[in-house]
Amino acid sequence: MWAFFSRRLRMWLLLAIALPLIQALVHRLALAAERRDPSTRTARTLLQADSAVGAVSRRAARRQTRRQERRKAALKVAERTPQGRIEGRL
Repeated sequence: MWAFFSRRLRMWLLLAIALPLIQALVHRLALAAERRDPSTRTARTLLQADSAVGAVSRRAARRQTRRQERRKAALKVAERTPQGRIEGRL
């Protein structure tokens, strides 16, 4: 069923639903492992995974805002023809 979704929908589902859930789960596990014994390999690995998932989330948000800004700029630059069509690359 996953294959029938469009690429954009799959990416949206991953970024909007799955990534925050994974981030919350990894963060809770990292805090629990750190409370038990902060020097263990598991605690350190979970803390690294927590920061990695957070970085992916922030990167995706930055990419989306940049994409939106480029689209707005392209619409401002594009000139309208007398027929009402937008010329220029979107």
